[in-house]
Amino acid sequence: MGHAEAPGRGRSPADHVSLDGARAGGSGAVPEGVAAPFPYSAGPNDDPAGASRPFDTGRDGLVIGEGAGVVVLERAGFAAARGARPHAVLAGVGVTSDAHHITAAHPEGQVRAMRLALWTAGLTPADIAHVHAHATSTQLGDLVEVRSVAEAVGTHPSVTATKSMTGHLFGAAGAIGAIAAILAVRDGAVRAVRNLVDLGPQVDLDVVTGTPRHAPVPAALANAFGFGGHNASLVFTAAG
Repeated sequence: MGHAEAPGRGRSPADHVSLDGARAGGSGAVPEGVAAPFPYSAGPNDDPAGASRPFDTGRDGLVIGEGAGVVVLERAGFAAARGARPHAVLAGVGVTSDAHHITAAHPEGQVRAMRLALWTAGLTPADIAHVHAHATSTQLGDLVEVRSVAEAVGTHPSVTATKSMTGHLFGAAGAIGAIAAILAVRDGAVRAVRNLVDLGPQVDLDVVTGTPRHAPVPAALANAFGFGGHNASLVFTAAG
């Protein structure tokens, strides 16, 4: 999932003195008439805003959206020298590829990506206060991620999923998710998952519902799990 992997790849060269910074992100647009073997929602067309329902027991597939997102990565010294105000720090990156299935996720690759991101950040699961979930509103995929997050991080972090608001932006999804996590760290506020009526007993995570939750978020994890088992997890921490 290159759109989420892009900030991670931008982090490594930005750590070297030969590169002061990088722009990383992605965009997604689906031409009319294009179809693919993905589990699309068959929800009612008279309520498109309510069709994407991550974690809800009535979810029935992803909803396509279009958009773009870009982040600017800079070495701390370069940003300070030009008077830039950092929103957060990209502290850890984890990328794996399990090649399990084109659309059916596998928890092992997701868990390894999250643990690698924590390891590169020098953090423990207990340090993570918030998780921005990939959560595409599919019956299988959402539950696989629930199990993966519980195993890799635990059930204590607050969890949100902005695909409930934007739909699946494909090439932009990971970048938008990263930006949502950055804003949660910066502002100490986590947006609630929209269209969530019935969480169900299988989702044993602290999913934010109803209204935004205001609390300090010293460290957040953003997940982006792509087709074909391409998994990326990013850890963001508060800027000093």
